[in-house]
Amino acid sequence: MHLVQKGEILTTLQAELEKALEKKPSSQTLQEDIRRIIRTMQFDTQLDEDWEHFAIHFDSVHGDFLKRLRERYPQTSPNDLRLCAYLRMNLSTKEIANLLNISVRGVEGSRYRLRKKLGLPGDANLVEIMMEV
Repeated sequence: MHLVQKGEILTTLQAELEKALEKKPSSQTLQEDIRRIIRTMQFDTQLDEDWEHFAIHFDSVHGDFLKRLRERYPQTSPNDLRLCAYLRMNLSTKEIANLLNISVRGVEGSRYRLRKKLGLPGDANLVEIMMEV
C-alpha cells in the first residue's frame, strides 16, 4: 500500500508542477503552489516511515522473517526484502507490480534477479522458499 500511495503522490506532484508551469504566476500564486507541493512531499516522507512500521509488524507476525532472511542472505537489498515480504504474503505478480509501482514484466525480472542472487535454480518456487525461511 505504501508504494501504491507513493506512486500516486509522485503523479500528483508532477501534475501540480505542470499546472504551476502553465500559469502566468504572480509571486503569491507561485508561493501558494510551492507550499502545496511541499506539503505533499512531507506527506510522502511520512509514508517512508510507514514502511519501517510495516517491516516491524511484518517481522513480529511472521517470526522475524526479514531478520532471518537478512542473516541467511546478507547480499539482499531493501528492494529484495520488500519483494520477499510480498512473496511470503503469497501475493500474485500483478499485485506485487501494483505495490512496487512497476510493470508485471519488471516483477518477473526482479524475481529472476532474486533467484540468481540467492543462488537458486531457475525453476525454484520463490513462494515456497520464502515460506521455509
